[in-house]
Amino acid sequence: MNANTTTPEDARSPWFDGHLDLACIAVEGRDLSVPLAEAVGPPQPASITFPSLAEGRVIAAMGTIFTGPGIGGPCGYPKLEGLAEAEQAGVKQLEQYHHWEQAGLIRLVRSAADLPKSDTADGGPISICLLMEGADPIREPDDLQRWYDAGLRVIGMSWSCGTTYAGGNLPPYLPLTTRGEQLVMGMDRLGMIHDVSHLCERATWRLLEVSDGPVIASHSNCRALIQEPDWHQQRHLPDELIRALGDRGAVIGVNLCSAFLESDESKRASITQVADHVERVCQVTQRITATALGSDMDGGFPANRLPEGINRPADLHRITDELSARGFSDDDLSAFAFGNWHAFLKAHLP
Repeated sequence: MNANTTTPEDARSPWFDGHLDLACIAVEGRDLSVPLAEAVGPPQPASITFPSLAEGRVIAAMGTIFTGPGIGGPCGYPKLEGLAEAEQAGVKQLEQYHHWEQAGLIRLVRSAADLPKSDTADGGPISICLLMEGADPIREPDDLQRWYDAGLRVIGMSWSCGTTYAGGNLPPYLPLTTRGEQLVMGMDRLGMIHDVSHLCERATWRLLEVSDGPVIASHSNCRALIQEPDWHQQRHLPDELIRALGDRGAVIGVNLCSAFLESDESKRASITQVADHVERVCQVTQRITATALGSDMDGGFPANRLPEGINRPADLHRITDELSARGFSDDDLSAFAFGNWHAFLKAHLP
């Protein structure tokens, strides 16, 4: 594609977003069924509702069940003895997805046959594959089957603070616990997908050592391109881990939070910085199939903390426009926007 060519909107590729905290946003007070202009509830200004996703041709996503130890609100639970509260918070979000499915607002993806095709961006409901971010709602590894039967297909064992299963990207950077290794074995028996975003390096390397199951990083960027603060140094992936994930056939979703792209917290990131992270993953892994979108839009930060020029899903094409200007082919752009997540899940879902 010529760098000066503008692709007509109706000819642009649909999108598959690897990380959206949809149920969390809903239980915190937003009606996702309304147009974006009517969206209330944090964070504000908003970018995500189902109509805004449809407008941006986001036809599929991994939707999270997010819980965090020690945080307030309906997604939080006590740090130490809070597993009952974690389970309650997780079940509430699971029920939200089932409610949306019954209302015809989403299609839950339980198997490869449920995945949409790229040529089916027909205005139907968005397809959602369930991803648990922070595994404490699974009170015991033996409970995993029940969650699987309810539709859960991807698990990230930790959030930033760590869980009873694994250390997170905040100190003290603990490894997988005994419970964590038991959960990994249970996931592998069921053919579930591991998400290493938010895991610390010790936990990630151990996961790669003990599991031969499919693995992704749903919403992580390249550590080499972002100066992380001293107290928060393991949120993003070093090149050696990107390379190891690439060797395992993983897909890495670029995160659009400005703080994960631009070290100066007073600035919004640029589209060029987003493209820099996409290019680096491709260079380190030597394959275009290793990179995709994991936007995390409205996942605890407002639209004005997205990169400059991206305020809603309809603006996502600015990323592929920049990649086109850098010489990415039309096939490459379609792979980044939709095909890579689709192909990965098609290969690894039942």
